[in-house]
Amino acid sequence: MLGNSIGDMVKCWEAMNNNLRLQLGNIRASFQKSFYEVEHAHVSPFYGYLCGSVSRAALRRITEELLRVDYVGTNRQICGCTLRTSYGLPCACELGRYRLGGIPIPIDVVHVHWRKLTMEVELEVGEDDGSEVDMTSVMDELWRRFRSLDVIGKSALKSRVCELAYPTMTTLCPLPEKIKTKGGVKKKEKKPANYDVYRDPSYHEYVDKASQSSQRQSQSSQRQSQPSQASKKIKLSKKQPQFILQFPNHIRSYIEDVVNVESDGNCGFRVIASLHGYGEDGWPMVRRELGLEIIDKDMSTLYDKLFSNRLSEVRESLMIESFGSQPPEKWTSLPDMGYLIENRYNVVLVCLGNPCMTFFPMTSSHSPNVSIYCIGFVNRNHWVQVNMKEGFPLPPVTLDWKKFRSHIITTWMVGFAGRMQHWQLLTPVLA
Repeated sequence: MLGNSIGDMVKCWEAMNNNLRLQLGNIRASFQKSFYEVEHAHVSPFYGYLCGSVSRAALRRITEELLRVDYVGTNRQICGCTLRTSYGLPCACELGRYRLGGIPIPIDVVHVHWRKLTMEVELEVGEDDGSEVDMTSVMDELWRRFRSLDVIGKSALKSRVCELAYPTMTTLCPLPEKIKTKGGVKKKEKKPANYDVYRDPSYHEYVDKASQSSQRQSQSSQRQSQPSQASKKIKLSKKQPQFILQFPNHIRSYIEDVVNVESDGNCGFRVIASLHGYGEDGWPMVRRELGLEIIDKDMSTLYDKLFSNRLSEVRESLMIESFGSQPPEKWTSLPDMGYLIENRYNVVLVCLGNPCMTFFPMTSSHSPNVSIYCIGFVNRNHWVQVNMKEGFPLPPVTLDWKKFRSHIITTWMVGFAGRMQHWQLLTPVLA
């Protein structure tokens, strides 16, 4: 901006002033991005308290430090705490303790330098009457605007407010059905062979197509009547046949895909975290939320009946003291965990294994838009995520569900009666 070294004081001052203004604009723009934009790596509820309140540069440093947790764990000597002492940000051993407990990173552990997303000078206590930070008029205006909107507008405004009020709650939800994202749109009836663009075929192309139709029809009929074994093997390889073959015969045709997860004793919680939108690495939060569910005062009576004298044992199975492989008593055990998962997340949980079971929520009535989480038990010690086709048959519910459910919950059995009867019809035929 100076251009050369022969300018006078006025030109140098103007150039320096413009440079400072440009830097100030970039800094303010970065503050606005930290307020309103969330990077993909920070979508997890683990960063819920920090997003929108902490600089994105600090979040990137925390994300890089989180990678060290796998080999540092909670050991301070191995960690060294360099990030804490140098930058005022949580180091690997701190992040390990939060991750182990399934707790989102508290905002208080981040130095105030990274939380100051403004260029204005903070007022000292007693210097102002507090009108600058008073929320009364803003809340009144928010209420007036909420009452003036229609149903759709109220729902949209409420979702925006909930993002601020409940930062640790994820807005992600599983897809109602699997969406194919690979490959282009295939329209064989409109796209001539040997052409990679869509256009109206020429006359000679219609003639060639008519002359070859009889041969193609005979070949296709032979393929349909005698499907090759190679094609079957290729199709199964995409679905991990080593897992699919362990499920009942009559349900295999309804399986679209099987997603494997890391087998470290947390595989069941990893599957639920992935289905719920937390990502596979969100398994500590699932453990924590299920632990909160089992001590919920509103649910205490129900769980006392379900688990009886095993209540403390089930609760202890959710608590871990270190990362890495977990002993069998810390694994996901059904039907115990099935009751906690269905009630905590208000979903239908389907287990494919030996035996196959369905878990409906025990405190809420039937909903047609409910999410269905399907998991599979394989190798007698591992859980996987099973993606099913729409409308697949549902296995029977457990006896304890029928015994201890609320009387108003019979709507679940009515709503899914057809799919459960379909399972009953298929089972004796292929038994």
